[in-house]
Amino acid sequence: MVVLTVRVREVLVVHDAACGVCAGVAGALPGLLRVPVRLRSCRDPDVAAAHPGLPARARACRAPALGVVRADGTVRWRPGLRAAPALLPLLRPRGAPRAVAVFLCAARLTWRAGPQEH
Repeated sequence: MVVLTVRVREVLVVHDAACGVCAGVAGALPGLLRVPVRLRSCRDPDVAAAHPGLPARARACRAPALGVVRADGTVRWRPGLRAAPALLPLLRPRGAPRAVAVFLCAARLTWRAGPQEH
């Protein structure tokens, strides 16, 4: 069994609040993770300034992004559904079934929308 030694302070989620899929997934994360989750809209005028490493597609509201904030304050950004593996060690006990359901719903809807969308 692999034990992760990186301490996570919080998870930042930058998403388009006007996108139903994005808002639904973002809204589900606080109940799934055992670390604090901070939600930010990509439409907030100061989001790019507050998070300089934020991927361009997230700044342009073309895709959500998830930032894992480490104990030292550094942020590792991951775009869209590619963020899911980074969340596995942060799941609440027995949260995996609901997390898989949220992921599959988001993946199914994203696949239908096409690669240019969220």
